Amino acid sequence: MTFKQFRKWCNERACDGAWGPYNAVICLSVAKAVRRIPFWRRERFWRKIDEDLQIVETFVEPVNKKIEEDEGK
Repeated sequence: MTFKQFRKWCNERACDGAWGPYNAVICLSVAKAVRRIPFWRRERFWRKIDEDLQIVETFVEPVNKKIEEDEGK
């Protein structure tokens, strides 16, 4: 997942309310930290943060799985 895709995912979750307050705070804090970096270094910085903190595996994938389960009901 690129940073641009992550930002889009965060915006979608903020609109549909499919994430909890803890996920929202973490994801928005990460996005804010990445946006502080000059745009030509953001993707590399994002990959480093995702590698270290495993944002996609820890937050994005579980929320997406929950959304799929809720849509199936």
